Amino acid sequence: MPLEPVEITAGALHLRPWKASDVDAVCGACQDPEIPRWTRVPVPYTRDHAEDFVCRQAPEAWATATGTPLAVVDATTEALLASVALQDLTDEGDAEISYWCAADARGQGVATRAAAALLRWGFGALGLERVEWRAAVGNHASRRVAEKLGFTLDGTLRSAIVLGDGVRHDCWIGTRLATDPPV
Repeated sequence: MPLEPVEITAGALHLRPWKASDVDAVCGACQDPEIPRWTRVPVPYTRDHAEDFVCRQAPEAWATATGTPLAVVDATTEALLASVALQDLTDEGDAEISYWCAADARGQGVATRAAAALLRWGFGALGLERVEWRAAVGNHASRRVAEKLGFTLDGTLRSAIVLGDGVRHDCWIGTRLATDPPV
């Protein structure tokens, strides 16, 4: 059963489904070497990759109820600030959270506020029981976001994540449960 795409307003941030008009902004953001360094986006990242993500992959995730990919934009200007998603949704109430933040928006709490809003919606509206966070060892920015969101660091998994470079990396793993105190 498909999921109906949502829009979530969180103060100055607006989380909304991706639009075809976002392709150039996504492509531009993913040229920043920090995004492919720590995420699974292809390297090099081309406009075709951005178009496939925005126009095919994101809508397909909603249609198949496997993910909730959302653009994080400035609520006033619509400028792209970040990406946030719950992915690998299961019938048992599990999901994995993923996010990246555009270079110009880093250090302003954008990823933390956007992910917090998405988690509240996921635990509430979707009835999720458990959300997992993974990041390549060394991605301290992602780890700080996860810690601020109340994730418990469960440990390190050896060679458990393949990033955009196609290489296996060790990754940190953490969890947040529906029964954890709210953030």
